[in-house]
Amino acid sequence: MKLTLRQLWQTLFIVVILMFIIGVITDGTDVSNYQHRMERYMAEGNYEKALEVGEESDATNAKLTQLRIKALRKTHQLGDRLFTYPVIGNSKGMRGLKGDDELCAYLIDRQLDKFAETLPRYYTVNDSLPRHYQEALILYNHKRSKPRIIYHNTVMETDYKDLQDLEQKYTNKSERKLNVMRHYRGTYWYYFDYQK
Repeated sequence: MKLTLRQLWQTLFIVVILMFIIGVITDGTDVSNYQHRMERYMAEGNYEKALEVGEESDATNAKLTQLRIKALRKTHQLGDRLFTYPVIGNSKGMRGLKGDDELCAYLIDRQLDKFAETLPRYYTVNDSLPRHYQEALILYNHKRSKPRIIYHNTVMETDYKDLQDLEQKYTNKSERKLNVMRHYRGTYWYYFDYQK
């Protein structure tokens, strides 16, 4: 059987469409699988194991984000680990709650001023703050000319300066995001500027 050039292109087009559909279905299946596994572990009270589900994957959705928030809350790791996962959605399910939930809700919604205003109600501002709170304060201090809270941490300041230097190296947005992701994925800084 001899194919014409037109038939060859039509066949190739169909193959590409089928590959795209399979990719979309597979990604959706991963997220569904992660949700079911997390729900099972959480029903057993095994929140640490639930947090291991899909932790290396970028595949997520708002429901999976909410499950992770609940597991992090139960293990008292919300302020240290929330942004090590991809975060999708807004803080709707956390509104009206207090403590770490309130603080992380402000961070999810990128409300640095509200975060800085609320933080001293729950924490003494020093280097024992949860990791993402320290990152948020460094960012806040750099973005405000008259910050409500002045926070200094030499190591974090150096890391943030390195991030800014890395961003300056790349004029192409995609290239910049890829390089920042390689080095700063899992930080609040990456979430704030690159995870939409």
